[in-house]
Parts: sequence; structure tokens; C-alpha cells
Amino acid sequence: MLKKLLPLCLILTWLSLAIGWATPSLLRASSVQQQIEALIHEKEAAVNAKEKSRFLSVINPSYPFYVQEQKRWYDDAVRWIDPGSYRLRLISVIPEREHQLRAWIEQSYRRKGKVHTTHFPLLFQETESGWKDSDYPFHTVARENVVVRYTESGWGEQASIALEAAHKAVHQLKKKMDWKPKHPVEVKIYHKPEWFRQSVKLSLPKWAGGWHEAGESIKLIGARGYTDQQLTTSGIVHEVTHMMVSDLTGDNAAYWLQEGAAEYYQSHLLPGLRTQQAKKNDQPQWKMSRLEQINLERLGDKEAKDYYFQCYRFFRYMIETYGEEKMRHLFSVLALSPEVDQDTGEKLTQVNRRTREAIKKVFGKTLEQLEQDWVADMKKRGKEQSDESIQEHFGG
Repeated sequence: MLKKLLPLCLILTWLSLAIGWATPSLLRASSVQQQIEALIHEKEAAVNAKEKSRFLSVINPSYPFYVQEQKRWYDDAVRWIDPGSYRLRLISVIPEREHQLRAWIEQSYRRKGKVHTTHFPLLFQETESGWKDSDYPFHTVARENVVVRYTESGWGEQASIALEAAHKAVHQLKKKMDWKPKHPVEVKIYHKPEWFRQSVKLSLPKWAGGWHEAGESIKLIGARGYTDQQLTTSGIVHEVTHMMVSDLTGDNAAYWLQEGAAEYYQSHLLPGLRTQQAKKNDQPQWKMSRLEQINLERLGDKEAKDYYFQCYRFFRYMIETYGEEKMRHLFSVLALSPEVDQDTGEKLTQVNRRTREAIKKVFGKTLEQLEQDWVADMKKRGKEQSDESIQEHFGG
């Protein structure tokens, strides 16, 4: 009987030791999950209570671009969603690396009574002040002062194209506009449109595929099997130009000036980029005084294309007529005004006024006078093209 009891005692002893050794790690895992759940609930409660500082206290301060992006996301969210309808649920937590965890989150909210639900991963990092929300778990490639982060592991080639385009764009804009980026240039590529919008703002229109605001990373929606190198490069140049204009103007450029510059350099900065083509006798869609008041983010797809095109044409007229040195001067005058920490749509009236004042100072003309000159130039070019067509028809 004693011989039979001895092995059983040994087994029980081993089990008790194993349980004893495992208990601290199991307890820690349980504690960490509870902490992550508490952080998620804190974010949820902060949005529903409209307490911005409470919301930002969950974000990792070591990621300044992400902090700025989440400030803008929060400002939009509390206006966009139905009050009290924001919900976050922790689905799972898995270790990423030392002091880092990857959590899958379910987010839902109501907008005009309709429920919107999405799932996405978040990286949580352990800091001196506890666990913090630290953005998506990205893959990364870098070159000098440019870094590209991407959400899908199979998109290394597209990320490399983006890296090369961003590096070239920064180099060329430094030469043309004497621009020295205030921050390292960071590009984020998302393989899901809803993940992109989650990093920008929930209200963003469906047609939007890229984004940059002052103090943020450049953000783009990618596509599976994406092979159009020109389109990727053009999109990167567009957003890098936004970064340049924000830096050089203290983020005081009117929305139309921002988009005009971005569209112009998207077409003309690097060899082989696609150029905008105007139709014959193609007149502006809006007067500039009307264009100033339009919030691009509230336009439909077709109207947005017209808006971009008009901004491009007016900026092209300005730069071809007065030169890049004059445009640099315009940007430097805008930079004399203090920066306002709001997105461009929210400070539309203020940046419009500052841009008008800077135009008057630099060009000696009002915005309306510049517009009249532009329209006259278009009519002259249209007549010249028409005369050339007549001469060709009759063999002149």
C-alpha cells in the first residue's frame, strides 16, 4: 500500500509546485487584461462624456503623431456620433513583444440612429505611467529621415515605392521651396478603408484616400495587388506637399491654397507623374469667394474633383505668373501669424482671412483682382488655341 501511495504523493507534489510557479504569471496575465479592459472603457466613457483630456490620457505620449491624430479624431467623433452611443469591447489580447500587447477591439456607435461597427487591432505598450494605447501594430521600412508604416505584411513592395516617392518629394521640395521638415516624415498605409478613417476622422467622405494635417503622419489607403506605381507616387507627393505647406505657413494657408499646391506638385514635381488636363473653354466652377467657403470634406465625389481641379488651375496660374520665389514669400508671410491647433475645416474663416491679407501684401492685389487676371489669361489662351485650330484646319 505504501508503494502505491508514494507515486501519487510525488505527482501531487509536482502539481502543487507547477501550480505555484504558474500562478504569478497567470495572475499577471489576468491583471494586464483587466488593465487593458479598463483603458478601453476609459476611452469609451471619455467620448460619451465629451472629456477630451480624459480621452488623451489613454494615448501613449511617446507617439506625438498619433496623439495629434487622436485629438483630431476625438474632436470629430464627439460631433459626428449620436450622443452616448460610443462603445468599445475587448475581443482578445496577445503578447506582441516585451512590454507590448496586441489587442483586438470591436468599436460601435450610432450615427442618426444607424449602427456602425468595425474591428481593428491596437498596440498597447507598458510605460512608466502604465499601459497606453500606442496606435496600430505596423510593419516598418525606413530611409534616412523618412519612415513608412503599413498594416498588411504582404505590402512590402508598395511600402518601398511609397518610401522612395516620399524621399524624392522631400528632396525636391527642399530645393524648390527651401523647406526643412519640422518633424521626421512618417507615412502610414492602411489596407482597410475603415482603419484609415479610424486614424483620421469618422466623418471623412468615402472618396477620400489620403490625408495629412499639421503635426500628423501622412496617411493613405492602399489596395491589394496594387501595381500602379505612378498613382502611389502621385498620392505621396500630394500629401508631402501638404506637410510642406503646413510647415512653411504655420498651418495658416486657406484650404484652396493647400489643395492647389498639393495638386500642382502632385502633377509636376517628379518626372513621369500624371498631369491635370483642362478642357477647351473650361471655365471655373465657382468664384474664388465662393470656393473659400466650401468645406471640401462635405462634398460629393464629382464636386470634390471639380474643387481639386479649380484649386490646381488657380495655383498653377499663380506660380507660372509670379514664380516659386514669390510663392515662398507668400508662405513666409502666412507663417507670421500664430498657429491655431484646429483642423483646416474648423478654422476656415480665419485662414481665409489670413491668406487674403498675405496675398494683398505679397502680390499687391486682392484675391478678386488675381482671379480676374486668371480668368482673362484663360480667355486669352482659349482664343489662341482656337486660332491655332482654325489655322490648322485651313492649312495656315
